[in-house]
Amino acid sequence: AQGRTGMTSAPLLDASLADALPAPTLIVHGPDDTIAPWGPSRALAARRPDLVSLHSVPQAPHASMWNADPGRYEETLRRFLTPLM
Repeated sequence: AQGRTGMTSAPLLDASLADALPAPTLIVHGPDDTIAPWGPSRALAARRPDLVSLHSVPQAPHASMWNADPGRYEETLRRFLTPLM
C-alpha cells in the first residue's frame, strides 16, 4: 500500500500515534520484505507491547506471509483473534 498510496511508514515512528492506538493489532511482517521496511513494525510493537503483536515471517517476500508458512500464519491469526471474539 505504501507504494500505491504514497503513504510512508514515518507516521508509525511518531510516538504520539502509537500511544493513540485504540485496539489490539496484529502485524504480520517479514524482516526480508524489500518493499515495506521492517523497522517501523518492530518500533510500533516495541512502543505498544500491550496492544501490538508482531509475527515475524522470515524469508517471506512482500505480501506473501501466508504463502511462506500457511499453518503458522493461520495458527497465529487464530491465537490473536480467539480472545477477541
